[in-house]
Amino acid sequence: MKFVSLLITIALYYVLKKMADKKVSFGRRVIFAAIIGLVLGYFFAGSTEYVAVFGSIYIRLLQTMVIPLLFATIIRTMLNTGSLGKLKSIGLKTVGILSLHNVLGSTIGLILAVSFGIGKGANIPLPKASEVKEVPTVAETITNFFPSNIVANAADGMVVPVIIFSIFVGVAALKLIDNGEEGKVVAFKDFIDSFAEIIYKLTSMITSFTPFAVLSLMANAVSEIDVEAVKPLLLILVLNYVASAFHSFITTGALVSIFAKVNPVKYFKNAWPVQVVGFTTQSSMGSLPVNIDNLENTQGVSEEISSFVAPAGATMGMPGCAGFWPVMNAVLTINIMGLDFAGFDYVKLVLIALLVSLGTVGVPGTATIATTAVFAAMGLPLEMVVLLAPISSLADMGRTSTNVVAANSSAVIVAASEGKLNREVFNS
Repeated sequence: MKFVSLLITIALYYVLKKMADKKVSFGRRVIFAAIIGLVLGYFFAGSTEYVAVFGSIYIRLLQTMVIPLLFATIIRTMLNTGSLGKLKSIGLKTVGILSLHNVLGSTIGLILAVSFGIGKGANIPLPKASEVKEVPTVAETITNFFPSNIVANAADGMVVPVIIFSIFVGVAALKLIDNGEEGKVVAFKDFIDSFAEIIYKLTSMITSFTPFAVLSLMANAVSEIDVEAVKPLLLILVLNYVASAFHSFITTGALVSIFAKVNPVKYFKNAWPVQVVGFTTQSSMGSLPVNIDNLENTQGVSEEISSFVAPAGATMGMPGCAGFWPVMNAVLTINIMGLDFAGFDYVKLVLIALLVSLGTVGVPGTATIATTAVFAAMGLPLEMVVLLAPISSLADMGRTSTNVVAANSSAVIVAASEGKLNREVFNS
């Protein structure tokens, strides 16, 4: 039966390939893969060992991309500011507002996930090798944030030290630029730009195999569990849209009102086209041209601010994909595994989500990468990230819309603080 299930899986992979050739959307292929994976796992209960190999390989490849992706993106974003002076003024304000968006989004997700107890009662057995690592003490956690041997840290999948190291490298490079030694940085900047583009492309190539991995892992999971027990997982989809709506309108409305001193109702009327584009394209980066145009011609933000903050918002902060979604996934997994998390553990979870958000990329699949990085840092099983991919696909519209409006509102706030918000244009 194991070989039969393997042969059928290969045949189904061929079907998925043909769907891709016919330009069937990625989301539909992921959902289709989840459905046929459920059916396959049901009919071949206990006989999907070989089928699971495909999913396991995908998880390994996905995990491999986390470190180089964070390293390249963080340094590239910092170098694009041009100088420490600009980083300290516009840059720090941008990072601060985007980080605030992320923390608030993560906190909203945490409150919802804990309040509704998502994952409790779900029976999803995970491989023993995927069991969570022992949670360190507060002192150990703070110490472990900083790198000791960056190569060893990267090899061990220690995400936070790599992020801290990347920030140090970016600051050092900007110091050279400020000291008039830009010539020493040119080659490095060119390398980082090229390296980042290659990593983005490779990441995109790997995540394109998500439907195949979903079929594999879903089939294997269903073959070992009671399908009825998985129903509690659907709650996370509902809470995702609750978190998205709350942060997009209530939290963001409060932020633009408090920091930019603008009418939030007028702001949302101005920003509505951008939210719709983010919702439909499911890509923060793909929405970038519309976002910049909206900021300059509708919101009244200067070109200097819009051209910096909007792209930054497509690669960091991201309260949807790198905020409430990874946090809710983590709480769900914690509840499924019956782990004893409380107090500082949840504070650490929100902090790690913030650090990871500094190196995410605004393309479809960002949520998977961000969640993988958060799970790696928290020592949680990556299998759950892939098993939730079908639900993640359905959740992506709300998450991306949240990301885009966070970037847009951050630009308005930074422009207002720099005196570069044309309020006549905003109110027209």
